[in-house]
Amino acid sequence: MLLHLRRFLSALALCFVLTSTASADAVVIVELKRPDGTAADGNVQLTKGEAKHRCSTKGGRCEIRGVQGGMYIVSVEQEGRPAPKDKSVVIPPSGEVKLIVNAP
Repeated sequence: MLLHLRRFLSALALCFVLTSTASADAVVIVELKRPDGTAADGNVQLTKGEAKHRCSTKGGRCEIRGVQGGMYIVSVEQEGRPAPKDKSVVIPPSGEVKLIVNAP
């Protein structure tokens, strides 16, 4: 009986850890800046496999919530401007991250 209880508690603890880890996502604060440091507006996309997270900057800033940790490709589109080269970034599994993206 005690052995079954230990197995059950171990399995329950593992489920709790996996659930806690899965729900801990990052908030990414994006700042889009021109070479002179001024704010730029455009559309920013973070891509990791099939996962895509998008935001449109207003005053050079936007926020993306619920981003799972990992390696992402950052792409930017601005109306009437050439697109800068895509960059790779690593997003931590939780917390708030400031991502400064250079615009042309």
